Amino acid sequence: MQVFIDRVEFEDALSKAKSATEKKSALPVLNNFRLLADEEQLFIYATDLENFLVLSLPARVETRGEASVNADKITGIVKSLSSAEVYIELTEDKLTVRGGRSQFKLVCADPSEFPEFPQPTLKEHIPSGFLSKAISKVEYAISKEDTRYALQGMCVRNHDGKLHFVGSDGHRLALFMPTLEFHDELLLSRKSLKVLERLLKDTIGAVEIGKDENFAHVRGENWTLSVRLLEGEYPDYMAVIPSDFRLNATVDRSYFEQSLKRLSAIASASAFPVKLSFMKDLLVLEISEPEFGEGKDEVDIDYSGEPMEIGFNGKYLLEALGRFESDKVHIKAFDADSPVVFESYDLEKDPYLCLIMPMRL
Repeated sequence: MQVFIDRVEFEDALSKAKSATEKKSALPVLNNFRLLADEEQLFIYATDLENFLVLSLPARVETRGEASVNADKITGIVKSLSSAEVYIELTEDKLTVRGGRSQFKLVCADPSEFPEFPQPTLKEHIPSGFLSKAISKVEYAISKEDTRYALQGMCVRNHDGKLHFVGSDGHRLALFMPTLEFHDELLLSRKSLKVLERLLKDTIGAVEIGKDENFAHVRGENWTLSVRLLEGEYPDYMAVIPSDFRLNATVDRSYFEQSLKRLSAIASASAFPVKLSFMKDLLVLEISEPEFGEGKDEVDIDYSGEPMEIGFNGKYLLEALGRFESDKVHIKAFDADSPVVFESYDLEKDPYLCLIMPMRL
């Protein structure tokens, strides 16, 4: 194998591919990339056995071949080079990496030991921008607990003509629901979403999507990602979103967010309890930290109902508010012990809501 390749493009591809490797695996091959030079392209294969990523980039291939090399080492080397072009050559079990006056020789493994990759099945399309936005809007709410396996991923499914992207940890739920045609149902793990998000960042246009019995497949212009689907039945999230409310207030999202950030200055941790008191056209926010003191702030709201006090985890509120695009947010609740809905003021432009369980203070 003898290949000349643009250093910036190579570094970018290696950096993206590294997110699909597994550093702590008992299988050393999962710490590696498989590099395949064929015709005028270099293919980079990376996997942790949950994510199977193939990236391709243009290259001047003098001699075809393949190699299995440590992902961290070759990424670090290429990143450190100052040259515009990188030359790689495989000689027996060593991969020479050369750029400018710098040269490295990396020990290679047997590329035949690299895991077999699934064959992608692709039949639908989703605009890459929508998919990237969906991940950023719901990923924060996905469960980090190992015990709730089905909640460890983002659920994607069609519901009444809208495409639902859902994340939940049992204490809160994020739902992005654009009007898009899509017929498969997917359950994608948190790590897979991180890998996919990096790939989508530089993707223009639509991506192809499909699934088979075990994998979801996504293809962009110069990459294909196959991710192992999470097993288990996703909970009926629509059943927990209330439709009967006694409190229905509208607040300026920016002012509300800034008020919470001011109060968080006195908090002892990133997760902090905050009491919201809803009164006619006024929202009073209060925090009490025994070690440091107390804080109070006020925000104007549009509300004419009965007064109501509700306790929240302030971190949950800030994470949710940061995902809205609309300037105003509806806050809806039945009482102080029921789930509270935070909904975009304009669901046509920003089809997003989140549900947060209150907490006793």
